[in-house]
Amino acid sequence: MRNKHHHDFRIVKSSGQPESFSKKKLIQSIKRTSLPKRQCEHIANEVTHDIGEGVKTSDIYRKTLRLVRQTSSLAGAQYSLKRAIFELGPTGHHFETFVARYFEELCFKTKTCQTFKGRWVSHEIDVVALSRGEKYFVECKFHNRIGIKNDIKTALYVKARWDDLKAGPVGHDLTGFYLASNTAFSLDAIKYAAGTGLRLLGINAPSEMSFLDHIKQLNLYPITSLKSLDRTTKRILIEEGIILVKDLNRKVDMLYKLGFSSTDIKLIQGELNILSKGIL
Repeated sequence: MRNKHHHDFRIVKSSGQPESFSKKKLIQSIKRTSLPKRQCEHIANEVTHDIGEGVKTSDIYRKTLRLVRQTSSLAGAQYSLKRAIFELGPTGHHFETFVARYFEELCFKTKTCQTFKGRWVSHEIDVVALSRGEKYFVECKFHNRIGIKNDIKTALYVKARWDDLKAGPVGHDLTGFYLASNTAFSLDAIKYAAGTGLRLLGINAPSEMSFLDHIKQLNLYPITSLKSLDRTTKRILIEEGIILVKDLNRKVDMLYKLGFSSTDIKLIQGELNILSKGIL
């Protein structure tokens, strides 16, 4: 499938739908890591050298990720962050914990799975975030497929819950309401949220710095970002409450309990330090 001379061909999305290949989009996706522009362009050139009509986007992603990881472990975690958050599923429970840890990193105290009375009915709140007289309720929407967007119906639903809670016994000190998701928001949902004061956290929100961008800035990588651990070990750690790379970096002794050798743990700890501290 060598395609040296041009890039005018179609690729196949995960949904099965074809779309025109864009090398520019590929370069932009790599630039979301901490790699310099020249390295991003070099990796894009390597990826596109042997692809052509009908190649799957998943194959392009895997090849790109392999090359990015060869360049930098941190950049690899940044490039694969969206998928790493998906791997916290299949249910949304661990994503809720991840969102709570995000707010804790911002110096909030948090509680999860709380129930409060509104004016008319009771509501279960995924995350409550408290800090210096501020109180936010957070609704978490976890999707198992990357292409699913949070549309206007989701935003309307969350705002309606907010209005009922504001009119209830806990509403007098409620600062605001967040809608957090592991996918993007539709343009209508973003416009509606901006007009009503609903705060969004997602792949494309907030507009000035998205949820994913802020996670990278805080080095708040989920445990699923680690390439040095297999999927089974990651699931065991998640069930034990180890959601973040930073968590495992503080509790590395857990790896001994899981049967890892000192040599293996030394290698794993190297990656833990890189992702926890943001070392490129």
